Amino acid sequence: MDAILIGPLALPAGTVVALITFSAAVLASIWWQWRGKPVEKWLWLITLAALAGARLAFVLRYPDQYSGLMAMADIRDGGWWWPGALAALPVFGLCLWRRPALRLALLSSTAAAMVAMGLSLTALHSMTPDATPLPEITLENLQGTPVPLKPLTQGPTLINLWATWCPPCRREMPILAEAQTRYPHVRFVLANQGETAQAVRDYLIQAELHFDLPLLDPQMALGHHAGNGGLPLTLLFDEDGNELARHFGPLSRASLHHFLTHHLDGPHP
Repeated sequence: MDAILIGPLALPAGTVVALITFSAAVLASIWWQWRGKPVEKWLWLITLAALAGARLAFVLRYPDQYSGLMAMADIRDGGWWWPGALAALPVFGLCLWRRPALRLALLSSTAAAMVAMGLSLTALHSMTPDATPLPEITLENLQGTPVPLKPLTQGPTLINLWATWCPPCRREMPILAEAQTRYPHVRFVLANQGETAQAVRDYLIQAELHFDLPLLDPQMALGHHAGNGGLPLTLLFDEDGNELARHFGPLSRASLHHFLTHHLDGPHP
């Protein structure tokens, strides 16, 4: 499962797991604070060190994919390389060394967080359906001509579900348009969800964007197939039409590059 719906709000599943994990640590720290063992400050420092390390590690893996410091700091692209979270270990060790009276409180709060994360990931895995081949879905081009989707997935294919009213979708559109040239052996299909051809055409003209395959999904069949209620959603299929991976949320140049290179052989800019 790539997204969790909370009322009208769709959150990336990884974000929900992170929130549950941190909440468990905070609740444990509150319990210890009632007993005169304040560790919440150290938990914040450890968490920030882990996040900073994971983000910095991701940026250092793909430095050429970022246009500047602001882009590197923009975590909305979901760009994390979690081995970098080991940067929190020195902070953790410093606390254990400098605050021996807080060792039990810190270790138990950390254990509570790890248990919460394990249970969340297990629940998430149990709710995630197995990847299935793309069904027989027919979309439309901007002229209203039916376009069967399955014949388009004869090679590696990226299908992006989007809408003009969706700000994260609009933010990633220029990146996807550019990617058509950067990854010529990957077919990019832009499947608009539930809007008219005129609305899509007007947006593409206004934004000065060109896509080889801008298609319409008026019945939102792809969204129903994916079992996802949020946008944008990016699906990656192999040459046999089998789903390889999916990404919920906007993509940056770096996170798109990671998404493709991690699941396909040989996509290079």
